[in-house]
Amino acid sequence: MKTLFLALLVIVTLEASGQNHLVGLTGSINRTNIRSSNFQRFADPRLGISGGITYEYFLKKRFSVGTDVVYIRQGFRDNFETPVGQEGTYKFHYDYLSVPLKAGYTKFGMGNNLSGFAKAGLVPSFLISAETIMPVFNDNIEITGTETTDITSRVSSFDLAGLVEIGGGYKLIDRLWLTASFMYQHSFTSITTTEYFSNAEMRHHGLTFNLGLKWAMKQE
Repeated sequence: MKTLFLALLVIVTLEASGQNHLVGLTGSINRTNIRSSNFQRFADPRLGISGGITYEYFLKKRFSVGTDVVYIRQGFRDNFETPVGQEGTYKFHYDYLSVPLKAGYTKFGMGNNLSGFAKAGLVPSFLISAETIMPVFNDNIEITGTETTDITSRVSSFDLAGLVEIGGGYKLIDRLWLTASFMYQHSFTSITTTEYFSNAEMRHHGLTFNLGLKWAMKQE
């Protein structure tokens, strides 16, 4: 962790030419779920948030590479009805530190004040915490509350996903850009282990809406 933030600090403090290097902040709303051939359905996605820092370097006018360091919440919910007619929910929460690695193409317009972009990449993620929130029943099979169980040590500590992203940007003032995008992410790896759904494969997938501010390190 310290090494990653140190590397980003070094990048930020490098002498940059033109407006090739951009650094900033990003915040997102996520709608995530689990995909698995071992399960018939997962009723509802989890709505979560993410946020962090971002860096982008333009190799040429239109082609760029970059990375983010973000905290992201993923998971799903499974709704059910009890024999006595109550509605209950099982909640499965997985929180990660993610480091998306992206390459993209950007098209500029309106005197370089407006941009549209498309990106693709890989997302290595490191598990911070995982928990299940389950209903508690009495002897009459009535829900009386919930119980939270920490399952961090049982879930796979590493996740690798692919992503595609499309969005646009607008230059608010010289060197300051506002960006917005939609991103789809799907894991290649399963979160299951020998201690957690050992007979299944469960992969994260979801849609994210991103808003960000980026600062060009050098004036045009």
